[in-house]
Amino acid sequence: MNSFLPGYNDPVFSILLIILIAIAVALVTHAWGVYRQEKLRRSLYSFLDKFDTTSCSLEEEDVPFEEGMSKPLLLLAKAFEQSGNYAKTISICLYLIRHTRDDELLIYLGKVYLRAGFYQRAEEIFLEIIARHPRRRDVLEQLEYLYESLQEYPKAREALEALKAQGVETGALEGHLRFLELRGEPSLLPAERAEALEKLLDENGSLYRPVVQELFRLDTSRAWKRVDPARMPEIVDILWFLPPAQLQLDIIAGQKSLEAIYFARGDLEEGPEDESGMFAVDMLCAARRGGYFGGTMSFSYLCTSCKQSFPVSFVRCPSCLALDSLNVEAHLVPSKPQIGDSLL
Repeated sequence: MNSFLPGYNDPVFSILLIILIAIAVALVTHAWGVYRQEKLRRSLYSFLDKFDTTSCSLEEEDVPFEEGMSKPLLLLAKAFEQSGNYAKTISICLYLIRHTRDDELLIYLGKVYLRAGFYQRAEEIFLEIIARHPRRRDVLEQLEYLYESLQEYPKAREALEALKAQGVETGALEGHLRFLELRGEPSLLPAERAEALEKLLDENGSLYRPVVQELFRLDTSRAWKRVDPARMPEIVDILWFLPPAQLQLDIIAGQKSLEAIYFARGDLEEGPEDESGMFAVDMLCAARRGGYFGGTMSFSYLCTSCKQSFPVSFVRCPSCLALDSLNVEAHLVPSKPQIGDSLL
């Protein structure tokens, strides 16, 4: 054997052989990596071809791409997104993706499609990204929200399971999803739905506001029993806008905060002497005691996560999608005179 392989037992020969094998392995690995990246790039272009090319109004002959254009164009796209001009945002994104082959831009495009209401396109993009990067938590969260919006709750739960497998705490999202399922379940009678919602509230106190709001729609008596004096600021707008037929004076008379709200609104002739701790309510009560009846309250809704304010209530923040981030802000405003047709 040794006559055919001179120096076979030589240590230097063995070291050289190991080095050659390592180099060969490195070259093969590098070549495979290059091939895989090129395959992914071709896949990306093929994937983008599924979208209508007329969505991209920026063409190479009109706007030749240069390396330094990416950041300014992305800032422009985000400015269009903030103003609600999603068509121009999508156009810029498609142009940039075709020239930069950037997965982050593809994810951003998916989020824009989702905000614009193009759910099918958003889903295709997110599934494409998950196929290539299965552990992208942000993409899984977007997928869960997409399926939640489409009321495809089993698929939303699949996305939650994938998040949970990565060690993400999903308790709040699971409770929220269960609330949505109960609220929209057509097979439940109103009493059954109300009972199930109360049980869910007992298990998950963060759902207090949406559950109480739904209970007032389903069963007024159950809802009033769930009104917690310690959490009154969370539902002050819900209580303020209740029709007079839904008021239960025996419960209201036993709680100073409720007495203050409905004295300020004008439903009670007398209000509590003590302050309720809700500034706008207490100011209206003081005005009424002083003989001024021209004030009322309006409400806005602040997301404590992204600090954006909205004119309508939400369970998930419309901007950052945060759960349990709503803060009700009451404002003193003059009462608007009622305008109607006169009988005379």
